[in-house]
Amino acid sequence: MTERSNEGLETADLHTPEELLAFAESLLLSSEAEMRRATALEAFTALEAFVNNTIFPVLKERLDPLLVKWLEDKTRMNFDDRLGILTPIALNQSVDKRSNLWQSYKRAREIRNKTTHSSRRVSLEDAKFVVKTVYDWLAFLGSTAGLELALLGLKKYMERAKAKIEREADAVKVVREYFSQTKAASGALETRLANRKAADLVLRFGEHTVIVEARFTRGNIVRFEARLRDAVDQTLEMLRSSNISRAALIIFHRGELPESYERVRTLGEGKISVAGIRVE
Repeated sequence: MTERSNEGLETADLHTPEELLAFAESLLLSSEAEMRRATALEAFTALEAFVNNTIFPVLKERLDPLLVKWLEDKTRMNFDDRLGILTPIALNQSVDKRSNLWQSYKRAREIRNKTTHSSRRVSLEDAKFVVKTVYDWLAFLGSTAGLELALLGLKKYMERAKAKIEREADAVKVVREYFSQTKAASGALETRLANRKAADLVLRFGEHTVIVEARFTRGNIVRFEARLRDAVDQTLEMLRSSNISRAALIIFHRGELPESYERVRTLGEGKISVAGIRVE
């Protein structure tokens, strides 16, 4: 790949829970009781903002934009539906309302609501609980929704820039550079998976981990689909051998792409976000 082909490469707009909750957690250090109230409000606001800023753009890639606008307006005052109904549609992944994650959300919401609508004091334990609950949700959501948006950003940039990629090593380099400035990629490039080759990239969102693999192919649609099948099988095997649940697969293809890969898709038992990127 020439130097010019990588000039001005954008970086992923991908935020970890640590980044999003940094201010809320800093408030916990204060000895003032009022700061605990601010912690609960700030943390919950981070969750609402993340859902609003990531779920709806993902939905626009999956549904008619007019329908998405209607859903956004319809749920404007109902965050439960945004989190419990719209999020699963965007992620292709159910949100179990019997799970500890959902029950913790309900308790955190109750703390936030009582804090907002009354003069109730917030204990240090309650403030820490809200922060932890939001942290867990951001890790869960960020490893899927945030990742899909980042893949879409890379896809649009590469197709707009018409970058030259000659071989698979170039594809891996571009993907690593794209994610390199995100906190999620810190110190993860050399992770090895069950004595197999090192993953091209490993992203970490709190306790959630995502394998990122890059491939390069050329030829007609049949060649692309054959390479895609092999890559999905290989990535699924990496997930199984490493006990990691999520992956992203980016295939740079010189040639015509199937129309269905104009957007990011989810394959491999719903575990792999796939971006097909056409290159010159």
